[in-house]
Parts: sequence; C-alpha cells; structure tokens
Amino acid sequence: MKTNLKNLLYAVSSIVIILPAILFASDYIHYSIPMEKMVLWESPEQDKIQKEFQAFAVGRALPDYMKGSTCFRTVTDGYFCYPTPAFHSKEFAVSWMYSNTTQAYGEIHFDLVEKDCKPDLRTGACADFYFTLKDIVPMSDDKALFTFADMDYRVGNSTTTLYEITDNFEFSRVLEEFDTFITKCDNYAGTSVTLIQYLGIKELEENDYFMTWHFNAEVDDGITCKYPEIIQHSLNYDFKKFGLPTDITMIITHSSPTDYTVTEINVNVP
Repeated sequence: MKTNLKNLLYAVSSIVIILPAILFASDYIHYSIPMEKMVLWESPEQDKIQKEFQAFAVGRALPDYMKGSTCFRTVTDGYFCYPTPAFHSKEFAVSWMYSNTTQAYGEIHFDLVEKDCKPDLRTGACADFYFTLKDIVPMSDDKALFTFADMDYRVGNSTTTLYEITDNFEFSRVLEEFDTFITKCDNYAGTSVTLIQYLGIKELEENDYFMTWHFNAEVDDGITCKYPEIIQHSLNYDFKKFGLPTDITMIITHSSPTDYTVTEINVNVP
C-alpha cells in the first residue's frame, strides 16, 4: 500500500513538474516562433515617401500631406508621422501613419476620453473601439486599462463569412504608451494578422483622445488563431525590432509651401 502511494505521489509530482514545461514549449511553437517570423506589410507608397523625407531633410518644400504632421522618433532615429487628423465627430478622428525607415503603414484612431462615461448598453464600453479592443480607461499619464473581448467579430456579408472569431472571451490588462499587441488574425490560416499599438493620450481641440494605430503583418507558416491566447501571448512580446514609434522624442512639424520649423517636445529617453 505504501509503495502504491509512493508511486502515486511520484507520478503526480512528475506531472506538476513536466506539465508547465510542455505548456511553455507549446506556446513557444504556436506563438513565439511565428511572431519571430512576422514581416510587416509594405506600403505601396514607401519609395515615394522615403524620397520626400530625404527632400525634407535637406530643407526642400514639403508635400501637402506632410504639412502640419506630428512625428514620433523611433529607436533607430527614424520617424513615424501622421497628418492633421480628420474629425468624423467630436468622439472620433482618424489619420494615417507613414514612415521614412520602415515599410509599415496603417490608420491611426483618436477616440475621445469620456470624462462622464455612459457605457453602451450593448458592449458595456464608453466608446466604439475596434476589432477585439472593447474599452480603454485612463489610469495615469502613460498607462491605461485595456479590455479585450471577442466583440462578435466577423468579416463577410449575409451569405458568406470570410473570417469570424468564435471563441468567447473578455479580459483586461494595463498597458503603457507604445505597447503593441496582435488584436486578431485576418484569416483562419493565421498567415496575416492585425496589430495595434497604443500611442497614449493626445489633446485635440481642447479634448483628450486615446491614440491607437493598427497595421498588418504576414506570417508565412501561420500563427495559431486561438483567442484570447494569441492576444495575451503577444502582449508579452517585444516588438521593438520592427522599429515602431517609441518613447524617445516627439516632433511637431509646421510648414508653409517653402518653409517649415521643427519643435522637439516630450523628450524622455528611457
């Protein structure tokens, strides 16, 4: 009897020791390796944009879309910039991100920080966010509480579904400025994903807005599209190698057809 109990305890202890290692290896295969192989989508205008940045660097006139742009500097001393946002309503504005050092490009969203929140009856959130991002609540100057959920996300029409998230989930995580995560797969094979980066809070027209931007990446061998695991795992991944906007400095560019000035603000080298 004692021998059987001893063997049972040995078996249980072995499982306790081995199981975490198996789970870690599984996560590494399903998420870490594919993320290491991710390649950001290329902007079809990238060659043109790089030439225009070169003209900007030697003092030539800026193209119209660059005038009044706000730019983030990257760890590689490149720039990510966005033109003056276009307001769709008081609650929401949009612009687009362009860069001189990376081929990543995407849309940047400005969502009003609700001071007297009246949650939506359907979603329970204070604003209409997108993809698997349900809500954002400010916590400090550089931190916010993000809530993720399935959001009944589906791409298609009344007769055809191109992609749908069928896993039901909801969880929250505190993020800091410039944190990045995978928000969803773009297809069932996981060969294309959409990422979101949090850029902090920006004051526009005397109101505060959450800034996020989304962009895409290819994964040749595919990544496992299981939710919320894919989001949770990506929240622990270091995306700095992609040369995304970072916390080093921000510049604001004001330009006339033949003149511009550059003002550096928020200098904060980690």
